[in-house]
Amino acid sequence: MTRFVGLDVSQKLTAICVVDETGRRLWRGQCATDPGQIERTVKGHAGEEARIGVETGPMTLWLVHELRARGLNVTGTIRKCGVVRMKGCR
Repeated sequence: MTRFVGLDVSQKLTAICVVDETGRRLWRGQCATDPGQIERTVKGHAGEEARIGVETGPMTLWLVHELRARGLNVTGTIRKCGVVRMKGCR
């Protein structure tokens, strides 16, 4: 089953939401805005093959590069205005 992860990034903490392919929320929480911590949290709750979207902002470019370097499947960015929303993660 494909899992999708949305990351809402701030300087200290990153909010994380995991949904399945139907949009049902499987897990929601947060961790430190540290690529290693985000990697462990995402893999622990969504698995190795999760598809990840990161909210756009000042830290997006850095974080996307760091997460991809760790082998995570960052597939896109999410605009802050909410045009792209992950169902179940409000």
